[in-house]
Amino acid sequence: MKKIKLYILALAAGLLLVPQSCSKEFLETAPTDQLSGNLVFSSVAGAWGALNGVHRSMYIQYNSSQAHGGMAGMYLYIDMIGTDIVFNTTANGWYRSAYQWVDHRNDRSSMVLYWTNLYRLVSNINQIITQIDGIAGSEAEKKAIKGQALTYRAWAHFMLVQLFAERFTPGGANTQPGVPYMESITFDGQPRNSVADVYSKINADLTQAITLLEGYNRANKSHINKSVALAIQAQVALVQGNWAQAATSANAARQGYSFMSAAQHLEGYSKQNNPENLWASYVQEDQTMYFYSFYAYMSNNFNSTAIRQSPKSITKELYDKISNTDIRKGFWYPNAVADKQPFVQSNGVRFNYMSSKFQAVSSADGRGDFPWIRVAEMYLIEAEALARQAGKETQARDVLYLLAKNRDPQYTLSTNSGQDLINEILTQRRIELWGEGRNWTDLKRLNLPLVRSVGPNAGQGFHVESYAIKIQEPAGTLNWNWLIPKAEIDTNPELEQNPV
Repeated sequence: MKKIKLYILALAAGLLLVPQSCSKEFLETAPTDQLSGNLVFSSVAGAWGALNGVHRSMYIQYNSSQAHGGMAGMYLYIDMIGTDIVFNTTANGWYRSAYQWVDHRNDRSSMVLYWTNLYRLVSNINQIITQIDGIAGSEAEKKAIKGQALTYRAWAHFMLVQLFAERFTPGGANTQPGVPYMESITFDGQPRNSVADVYSKINADLTQAITLLEGYNRANKSHINKSVALAIQAQVALVQGNWAQAATSANAARQGYSFMSAAQHLEGYSKQNNPENLWASYVQEDQTMYFYSFYAYMSNNFNSTAIRQSPKSITKELYDKISNTDIRKGFWYPNAVADKQPFVQSNGVRFNYMSSKFQAVSSADGRGDFPWIRVAEMYLIEAEALARQAGKETQARDVLYLLAKNRDPQYTLSTNSGQDLINEILTQRRIELWGEGRNWTDLKRLNLPLVRSVGPNAGQGFHVESYAIKIQEPAGTLNWNWLIPKAEIDTNPELEQNPV
């Protein structure tokens, strides 16, 4: 298999991979396996290597934490504080305190260090953005590199502002503190831009990226093409309540992509070349992920403690909403204990409603390509955005039908309207994107409360209220905002902490 060449960049003054909102205290001497920015950006080939390094950084291990398996670990955290994943037992502690709604409100927890991880990515990206125009070489290649870098910068800040700031209120002034939007290379501490300003800059980066990526044909789906930039633009517009933009961008992003077959559903969503993947990390055979892989926590076949002791389940409440003829219903096993399904390690435990949606390479190999964005989400965004516009419910039903009919051959065109139609689309979204890091941020963008079901839920009569679990949280409280890491606050006098 051909290996991609990548570089982790280093500034002349020190290591580049630092949170750019921080102080100089985080700088270190560049290790010998890194190249200086001047050397990397002496050619277009070097710039491609730098960009490949960013692609690789999406799934590296961060902070020496087993729970920080790349950006997929961030999506795991997001879903663990939502409503639809059941943490079956206290036997295994990974993500348990996140599930209890403790970690994201603890400024010393490893969970909030995704602030640092995302700014590390931005640091590398800004090196590319600020230097690519000055390199001699193919203009088409330079546009492709810069377009991808701008998309990464927009995506990273989009994740940061959703997690660490109060929600964007459609139609509001949104002057509340957002996050520092880093557009240049600096080691001086930066203040927080307003939420409105952060979204304005996100959209500006995406608009420029979409133009630059026109005509770019990527080598594989870990790279970012125009469809990916459009897809992120659709996600951003959905959060902002910009329904026309969300529908238009989602429709454009999904063009040229097909649905997966029933057999491909059952392969476990872990293959980059899945036809529905708009953007997915490609994990090479020599890039072992050990026990920090997403699949070490969410598959049912990898031999990890997290899976053997605490396989994750869907809530009975959501499972019961899935039609019996829907292919997706086969991802979960309501009678796993009695039926001794699905496959688990010989020393593992089963819980009812446990998942087999995600599959690692094998019991001894926790690798798996991670789907950052799938085309199904674009149908759901388009349908929701249309349903929220006057006079476009018929179009919304038609778009929803395309996805739902593919998943369930017995699905018939919806006759719902108004909030009932929107609720049907949102339920389809919960089912389709289960475990993919959308549930909690959806609750936040919609200003909905957290309400976890407390009935007998998974195997052995488990109740989520049985051990200090967050059952409910009203919408709009302070607890919906992650705290900024204490180290950031201590070293950057310009940075304001979220209220506690």
